[in-house]
Amino acid sequence: MRPATHMLPTSNTFRFRYDIFSLLRSVMPAEAPTPQSELRSVAELLRRRAAERPLQAAFVFVPESAAADGRGELSWTYAELDRRARAVAAEVSRVAAPGERAVLVFPPGLEFIAAFFGCLYAGVLPAPATYPKPRRPSSRLDAIVADCKPLVALTTSETLGMMQLDEQSASVRALEWIAVDRCRDEDAFADPVQRAAGDAAFLQYTSGSTSQPRGVVVTHGNLLHNLELIRSGFCLKRADESFPPVAGVFWLPAYHDMGLIGGILTPLFVGGTSYLLAPATFLQRPSAWLETISRTGAAISGAPNFAYELCARKISPEQRAALDLSRWKLAFCGAEPIDARALDDFAAAFGDRGFNKSAFFPCYGLAEATLMVSGCSRAEGPRVFQADRAALGRHRLAAAASATNVQTLVSCGKPLGDQEVRVVDPHTFEPCGDGQIGEIWIAGGSVAKGYWNHPEELWQTFGGRLADGSGPFLRTGDLGAFDAGELFVTGRAKDVIIIRGRNLYPQDIERTVQQAHEAVDLGAAFSWEVDGHEQLVVVHQIAREHRRNDMTPVLRAIRAAIVEEHDVDPYQIVLLRPGGLPLTSSGKVQRSRCRDLLVANGLEQLASWMQSTSAGAPTIDPLAETEPFNGAAQGRGARHGAEFLNHVGTMAPEQLAQEIQSWMLEWLEERVEPGCGVMSPIVPFTELGMDSLTALELNVDFEKVLGVRLPPAAAWSYPTPAELSRFLADSMLGVAVLGEPSGNGVDSWFAAMEADARRK
Repeated sequence: MRPATHMLPTSNTFRFRYDIFSLLRSVMPAEAPTPQSELRSVAELLRRRAAERPLQAAFVFVPESAAADGRGELSWTYAELDRRARAVAAEVSRVAAPGERAVLVFPPGLEFIAAFFGCLYAGVLPAPATYPKPRRPSSRLDAIVADCKPLVALTTSETLGMMQLDEQSASVRALEWIAVDRCRDEDAFADPVQRAAGDAAFLQYTSGSTSQPRGVVVTHGNLLHNLELIRSGFCLKRADESFPPVAGVFWLPAYHDMGLIGGILTPLFVGGTSYLLAPATFLQRPSAWLETISRTGAAISGAPNFAYELCARKISPEQRAALDLSRWKLAFCGAEPIDARALDDFAAAFGDRGFNKSAFFPCYGLAEATLMVSGCSRAEGPRVFQADRAALGRHRLAAAASATNVQTLVSCGKPLGDQEVRVVDPHTFEPCGDGQIGEIWIAGGSVAKGYWNHPEELWQTFGGRLADGSGPFLRTGDLGAFDAGELFVTGRAKDVIIIRGRNLYPQDIERTVQQAHEAVDLGAAFSWEVDGHEQLVVVHQIAREHRRNDMTPVLRAIRAAIVEEHDVDPYQIVLLRPGGLPLTSSGKVQRSRCRDLLVANGLEQLASWMQSTSAGAPTIDPLAETEPFNGAAQGRGARHGAEFLNHVGTMAPEQLAQEIQSWMLEWLEERVEPGCGVMSPIVPFTELGMDSLTALELNVDFEKVLGVRLPPAAAWSYPTPAELSRFLADSMLGVAVLGEPSGNGVDSWFAAMEADARRK
């Protein structure tokens, strides 16, 4: 389920017609027609669970090493979570009054949940933020702080040490920082602040923006309404004396709407138990997700489309043989376009391990509607529609007459609960008939209150009215059509780019590119499908005074800036002569026109760079799960690694660092597209296009070849091959001197590295 914030244009007539209605709607409480309608807030829901089921495990955090056998898991009961939340509430209320905001900055783990509910108990609005990179400012955190103006920031004591506040912006340093793991006064806050259904519960920031993020104002009524839609759509029963608690397994980040509402709040709503893994755990070892489902007997789990594809491609037959997925009854799939082939491949790969294709639950939703809008659960599995591509171009959903020119669409099911979902002509505001493609509009108790601090968006986004005046509706900007009562999403907000389930907004990418080098002028960022995966393409014109310069440093700076700011390696960078970018008569960039001209070779290029392979796709061979290095590994880097590993204990630090560096550069040459970068031990990883996924691949190969494990942040703490190699050499020799080449020695090395990163 993905957020959609780029809206289709509206007329002045529409804006005038809606002015009174939108103002009325903004002060009306959201409806919450749920069986638990006596609840006024989600905070009261946790208090109820703590009273009814105090000793039941509520949340279990599963480290990577615990996926298969559960050893080392951290578990909190409902009573423990309630106690910790009250401790956090006591500290938060000391700084912030009800209605104030608190930004949440957490690594994966259970502390985020205590912080989230601690804020709800105190009546303070939590605003989940992404986890920052070590020892550097976070532009996204800065943007959220600037937008919602919180008084307090919640995190862990370890994260505080890693962030080094003196390196953050002045606005971030000025916050009152609270480490929730140090909150101990659990009895100081007895009861939650009373909140009504129409009161804001939290801010869900939908944009990957670096300057103007939008925080969706989700009310308590929105949450309770949508949680009931999810419960009924998933056919979940609430735990009681006659029905045992349901278990779910999730690895999506807690700051993502699907991770928070789907993975944390839904299990709590039904009185179940949620097993949580870190996103990096899944990306490094996809089998950890399915091992946890198999071990716990979880009935519910889900992820974006790419996760199912990754499992089908990367989990070996030997690993599959140990799985039992027969108790997995519902596998939801959302957050990005759903590929029928990925679902088919997953079902084929794990069918003999008990997975039934009918468990798939394709769904559609967005943060502006809290989370879920529609879902598809069918005994025979997801419904697939072979659509005629030419008809889609004419805004019609029609069955293909032949096997050529076909686009396969997966049904997102029927609207859930009492929500009203319309497909509307975005120009005439008339409802569309069956098979006619239009913009998806939504009304109901799950539609959020608006965007925090962006009242101008209320007119266009949350104020849709049909030609007959009925409404208001949430205008999603997504395109779709109904067929036999089921919703097929055929397109999306025109400019939003989705890569690995993440929304990237072109204006943010374009701003980053312009700031990367003084020679860069206006440009366009858009998506390009390569081997079934969306890739990022940027096209920018060069300022006139730089048009005769060497463009290699410009290309290198652009690539490094995109990786640094947005954690995505672009697929193609194109530089145009001055004035070569297509613009409207009013000077706005025509992104779609730019894409079309690039396809038709109609742009006057000064320079360009393109990856030789789809390196950004989540299907790269280094992620393949194999046994640890045994001397027979394939690849030059693996063979080279075997030679010096036999003599680690006899080497001086400088010699070992040089050996590791040579191995690392060989690894990079084989697996990273140098492109406009230079393969050198002193060139930062970002200039080589190493985003977080590539960094995790490096970690995997380190574990297999060197026998050591790197934390996900290693490439950011030691940003060049030379720096990382020297640190690894010092650490490995320290382990060897202690006589602990494996087991506890690796753990000691890992802890030492994290401690050193915090000191730096």
